[in-house]
Amino acid sequence: MKSCLLILLSLYIVCCHGNPNKELSPKTVTDSNGNYADEESQLTYAAIPEGIEYIVKPEEYKYQGLLPLINGMQGFVGISFGKETPWDTFLGLVDGSVSFDQATILELGKWAGGYAACLVIGFLFFLIFPIVGFCFCCCRCCCSNCGGKMMQKRDDNTSAWRCCYIITLFLSCTFLFCGMVCTYVTNERMSTLFSEVTQTVQENTVDLQSFGNNTITQINYVAIDGFNFTAKVMLRDLNNIGPIVGGAVEESLSQQAGIDATFAQLLALDPVLVNMITDLTDVENKKQAIKTSISTLDASMTQLATDIDSTFATCGATCGSAPDTTGLKDGTNFDPDSMPDFSSELQDLEDVQDSNLTGLVIQGQEEFDNISVRVETESQSTVQTITDMVSDFETVVGDALGGVSDMLTLFDSISNLTSTIGNLGNMTLTGSLTVDDLEKYRWAGGVALTCFVLLIFLLQLVGLVFGCLGCCCCGDKNSTPTERGKVSNCGGLLLMASVGLVFIFGSLIMLLVTLTYVVGAPLEEIACVNLRDPEYTIFKNLIDGGSPDTGPHTTILGDQEGYLLGDMAFGDPSIPLTVSGMLTDCENDKSAWEALYVDNFFNLNEVLDFKSTIDVDTEIDKISVDLSTIELISPDTKTELTSMRDAIDGIDFTGLKSELSEQTVTADFQSLRTTLQSAADNTQGQPSPLDTVHTNLINHIAELDRIETEDYADVKTSQDEMYISVQNLESTATPVPDQINSLVTALESTQSVLQVDGEQIIKNESSKFAYRVVGVGEQYATFVNNTIRTSLGKCKPISNVYQSILVNTLCGSVIDSWNCVWFSLGWSIAFMVLGLILSVKLAKHIRIMEELHPDDPAPSKEDNWKYRPESGTDLPYRPPTTGKVHPI
Repeated sequence: MKSCLLILLSLYIVCCHGNPNKELSPKTVTDSNGNYADEESQLTYAAIPEGIEYIVKPEEYKYQGLLPLINGMQGFVGISFGKETPWDTFLGLVDGSVSFDQATILELGKWAGGYAACLVIGFLFFLIFPIVGFCFCCCRCCCSNCGGKMMQKRDDNTSAWRCCYIITLFLSCTFLFCGMVCTYVTNERMSTLFSEVTQTVQENTVDLQSFGNNTITQINYVAIDGFNFTAKVMLRDLNNIGPIVGGAVEESLSQQAGIDATFAQLLALDPVLVNMITDLTDVENKKQAIKTSISTLDASMTQLATDIDSTFATCGATCGSAPDTTGLKDGTNFDPDSMPDFSSELQDLEDVQDSNLTGLVIQGQEEFDNISVRVETESQSTVQTITDMVSDFETVVGDALGGVSDMLTLFDSISNLTSTIGNLGNMTLTGSLTVDDLEKYRWAGGVALTCFVLLIFLLQLVGLVFGCLGCCCCGDKNSTPTERGKVSNCGGLLLMASVGLVFIFGSLIMLLVTLTYVVGAPLEEIACVNLRDPEYTIFKNLIDGGSPDTGPHTTILGDQEGYLLGDMAFGDPSIPLTVSGMLTDCENDKSAWEALYVDNFFNLNEVLDFKSTIDVDTEIDKISVDLSTIELISPDTKTELTSMRDAIDGIDFTGLKSELSEQTVTADFQSLRTTLQSAADNTQGQPSPLDTVHTNLINHIAELDRIETEDYADVKTSQDEMYISVQNLESTATPVPDQINSLVTALESTQSVLQVDGEQIIKNESSKFAYRVVGVGEQYATFVNNTIRTSLGKCKPISNVYQSILVNTLCGSVIDSWNCVWFSLGWSIAFMVLGLILSVKLAKHIRIMEELHPDDPAPSKEDNWKYRPESGTDLPYRPPTTGKVHPI
């Protein structure tokens, strides 16, 4: 029972050799962000959070059906200016490096000659057109010239000229209508412009605020959440320094000396010991059985020899010669007392068993297994020191990146800007006048201009229609100018009304066109054309500068050696920080770190140099664990093993088996049986006393058979059983001495390694542990470096601000709408003037003349009385009075 308990205990110890204290706890590390670290401290960081989704999406400006008008306006502006803006000349004039001389004026004239010509034409029109109108009115009304005389000379081409004027005026009205529609649409577009601009600016300011908040969130993720996870992995490893370092030491020793197999084999000796004791006890029992059976056999053979000799002495010559009973008298030639006495060996083995060999082995194994505990105990101060260093490094990273977060909190003020923009419509300008009120007045003015253009268009169109109806449909085509119908005459009056209105208000409209053109055209050419340029040429010419190696570059602040923004921001003109480059990078959604060259004033590598704060190598080198005191094999264990080995070595298995294999008796049972049977046959049927002899001989034969089959067989069986027991003992015990020798040698070798090389093994494994901990920090540094440089704070919203506010809103909405106003009105003025000329010409052909031209043929006599539809009576014909012939 005791042996069974020891076996079970040894099996439990072997099975639990990889106990939980030698395993990482926990094996893996995760957090709520999805970061993960495996057993080897290989870290997998989750993607940084995207944050709040941005409202503004990068897209081209939608012209809402105004693209043809805008293209026409931009084409007109492009013709007004030269192909390339002379930035160098402008910048030279600003900084004084270029004088305003004739050459400069000529260069500027080549570029803005068309623009200047348009201004001159506009202002001359404003000044001259009212004078022309005044003179025209005076000429017609006072002098009856300029078509003022109500008389028309007719010829064969009069009808053709009338048709030509009608068609041309109709085309002019069509184009005038287009100008009116464009004016109306542009005015309505501008009425929604204020709300669209407000919304766009609000959305962009919200996006900028979101950009700041998202960047802060990402910085917090990298600096706080990411570091907390990394520190968690570091502390996991530091708290498991025993299993990691001690376990590695144990594994190294186990690989060198096979210590696990050695302890397992030592524990396996206990059941072998039990079997040997059992087999040796069995041999002892079999030896006692042999002694008993041999004693019985000797007594039986001695008695039988005495009886045979007595019977043959009585029988005499009748029985023949007496058999040789010496072999029976000699008994067996096997002396059980000559066999070795195993009681001392058995006692030695039982003493080993009583000494609890398994317990001694387990004690040595526990000493070996406690290396992890020793390492953990001896390294507590080191672990605490490194833990404090990790906490200090967290503060360094948090403070460094927190400074960037504080800078980004400036975006919070954008919320106030958003609120201000939202209330911009209610802002009071002067008195009770608000921006919304001003917008209403602007819209009303635009509607008034549209209505004026519409009025001119309707007067010309209706006059044109009435003239056509009066001349072609409702009247006689061959009637004289004095006989035209009232419909035709009404059409002529409407045309002349349009002429008067154009003369009265045309100059004012032209003045408005010129003033808006003065502002809008340069903004379109200088600002918008360059702002729409995907190469951002305007910033390259005005601000960016260039490489210092190529010499000075002219910027808005004067000649600059190198990059202007690099010099202003970092004090180093060689840093290629440019507005164009920043906008290009942000357009490609690069990180703010890369777009703004932040690494020139913020040394990220220095901040992430955790080795300067966490000196893991130095602290780990301080770990000192004394393995020389570990006792894998105690003197008691060695003594018991030696006793067990010596006990086995004291058994002469070969001599014992040879002795058991020898013949037990020298008597020839078969020859003796034959002699006795022959004597019995001779005395069979003989008179007394031979009949008694015959009976005795028969009894002797029966006794001989019994001795051979029983007593001798018992001896032989005992011998064979003992031989088998000896063989079993030999097979069990023979390999044990060599096993014990090799196991003791292995344990002593491992013990020697612990005493001699234990310190170096600890240092080697400690260095590996330091590399593991440092590797965790390096993985975090790599993660932070890559994230900040490539993913953190992607500045697409900055590009969106530029595209949506400057390009789409300022240029696409504000400036384009502004320019479309003067372009539409200028278009209308041009066709108003053309319509004015055509209206004057056509009115002469459709109005009722007061008298006929002298060169007109006189009407026939029958035409003296002619039905006048307009009066409903027959009126007499009145010949024309003589007088001056007026021009047509």
